[in-house]
Amino acid sequence: MKNKIYNRILAFTGAMILLSCFSGCKDMFVDPLKDKNTGGTVTLLLIDRNFIKTKFYVKVVDYASGADVTSEPVKVYFLGADSAHLISFAGEKKSVYTTSSAFIEVGYDPSIEVSKTNPVEFTVIAASEHYISTPVFNTYTSEGVKNITIKMVHKGGSGPGLKAAFDEPYDLKYNGILASPGLKYQISYRSDPTGTNFQYLNLYESLAAGRASCSNLKDPVMYSDYGVFYFNDKNPTGLIFLLPPSPPSKDVALPVSTNVYSSIKRTGQILCNSAMNIHVDGPEGGSGTFNYRIDFSDGAFTEGSITCEFPCDRKIEQIYYPVDDESVSVTLLGDAQYNMSDAVGLTTPCGETASFTATPKSNLKTYKFITLYTCPDNPVGIALSIRGQFHKSGTSDTWTDFSFIGGICELRLEPGLDYDMRVNIDGEYHAFTLPTDPTRIAAVLREGQSIDYTIKSLDITTTALMITVNAIVQFSSGVCDMIK
Repeated sequence: MKNKIYNRILAFTGAMILLSCFSGCKDMFVDPLKDKNTGGTVTLLLIDRNFIKTKFYVKVVDYASGADVTSEPVKVYFLGADSAHLISFAGEKKSVYTTSSAFIEVGYDPSIEVSKTNPVEFTVIAASEHYISTPVFNTYTSEGVKNITIKMVHKGGSGPGLKAAFDEPYDLKYNGILASPGLKYQISYRSDPTGTNFQYLNLYESLAAGRASCSNLKDPVMYSDYGVFYFNDKNPTGLIFLLPPSPPSKDVALPVSTNVYSSIKRTGQILCNSAMNIHVDGPEGGSGTFNYRIDFSDGAFTEGSITCEFPCDRKIEQIYYPVDDESVSVTLLGDAQYNMSDAVGLTTPCGETASFTATPKSNLKTYKFITLYTCPDNPVGIALSIRGQFHKSGTSDTWTDFSFIGGICELRLEPGLDYDMRVNIDGEYHAFTLPTDPTRIAAVLREGQSIDYTIKSLDITTTALMITVNAIVQFSSGVCDMIK
């Protein structure tokens, strides 16, 4: 019941977050944790998730196009012992999440230490009616926001592949037959990480029950181990899987509709014993999600993203590098708000820091939003922490990430334009439009009030560099009764 109540509140407060803007009063507060009149500390209702120190932002995208997978609901599975400690937005512990928005935010139990001696370890895999991903093993030894991108392939055997089927450097048989028609080739997965020192090769699907067997390694100098990982989300008796960090199998009986991932272990690859750090400096109060790429000396690379509130440090773990030459080049890309400084070269990715500077784009202005939610005759305030995305209305621009932290957010927007905004609540987006014209904003707010909430205060201060907006929104007694 509480989950439904929170979703109802968040659905309309999400639309209020960025529409709480641009009106003309002078008396304002700058910290939602302080009482406006007395300066005393406000009691906060923990719809705010800041007390959760470790969060996982999981995004599911199409392997070929990179576009979000939103055409059908996707189940995201967290597997392994530590998956029992994951927490949904509403505070529920579960290890399988469904999203129609290509995004899931999951927290980790804040009572459990995260350290080198007590790492968080789990495997993530995503599946839907027509899509499947590779399984990815994840290990984290520090707290903070962790970004995980899962690449899904559309099943059907027509996707792009780097090489043809059954080209593994060993014999892959099904029911004793090489290149068996019982294994349907889907795609080459060679650029996807396993999170271990094994490398994926090809994806197949079993068309009938049978036995997969691997033998006759053809190049024992270049490769030191091999086999298949497998996963079945349709087996009525439950999940059938062998996933990282376990080694792949060389001989296994599989039911029909099993996803089979051939893999190989290269020689000369070593795991960093300490994480690489990406440091980003930028304007105070600024934040964003930025894509990185690490290029290795042998031509291999690894990609991912980090979510930052400046200044920030983010640890990149599970890095396997060629022992003959440890040097790497690290690139961090900017977004719609910031340009990023040039690529950084490191002699080793292990324990070193790649430092970058984010510079605001010149045609943008800073908007600072501060929003507090209250109840009638009650000292409890609600300072919401939530993640969202925006882009210019009427365009197909890439979505840019933003975060409200404790009721405060800073965005860099182009004055005079409208923006499409959306916030994600347990896998579902709630969308709205933000005009940057102050008179239009005020009109929208006046029309948007309802029996659920009223706008108690709207304040704005304008300088040459920033527009600071403050809002106090009061819930109705009925809504407040539901959240007690």
